[in-house]
Amino acid sequence: MLAAMVGCQACDDGLIYEQEHAPEHTGYTAKLTAHVTGADTWPDYYDVALATFGESDYSRSQTTVHPDTEGNVTLLLYNIGNDVRTVEFCVTNTLRRRVLTFASADVSSAVGDTIYLDAGEVDASMYAAIQHDVFNNTCAQCHGLSTTAAAGLYLTEGQSHGSLVNQPATSAEGTRVIPGNAEESVLHKVIRPGNELGLGFSHEGMITSSITLRLIDEWINAGAKE
Repeated sequence: MLAAMVGCQACDDGLIYEQEHAPEHTGYTAKLTAHVTGADTWPDYYDVALATFGESDYSRSQTTVHPDTEGNVTLLLYNIGNDVRTVEFCVTNTLRRRVLTFASADVSSAVGDTIYLDAGEVDASMYAAIQHDVFNNTCAQCHGLSTTAAAGLYLTEGQSHGSLVNQPATSAEGTRVIPGNAEESVLHKVIRPGNELGLGFSHEGMITSSITLRLIDEWINAGAKE
């Protein structure tokens, strides 16, 4: 008799069997699909994530992206409210502030209650992020896209890593990038405010974001991997 009672409760009207309840989800649901490489190159200070944003650069909610062994990602993020403007496949720091975005979808694009974000093929490595967001946008015009790269330093895709890492600077004393040692790297010194390298051209103000400056230092200190 006791065995027959397992999993049920008694009341005046008889037996009431316990039921399993699926968790309730409210608001929108975001679905990310992508093929991702390089997500494991980021140090602990950063998180490769599917995140929601409103008016600020700080995520309202997020979940970490973990590609499977073949690099495939299918990820859901639930309970997205009407105060969210975008859902982004992005990198955030420990404060959950946006560092960069690989792909984004507006909440207004939702089909029913689902926001679909198909990011396709994404190189999410730390170095690719620096190449695309910093070197391509800020540096390559003088360092490789023109006829002659300034100081012989090429910062174009496919050339930048070999031109930087463990390479002697031509316009200043020191090594351009010393893996594991950002502070002694010429790249660190030349883009920071107050540098005294005497290069003949001031790079101060070229990169004004403290987030970007830290990103470059973190990449160097993590081994300056490609």
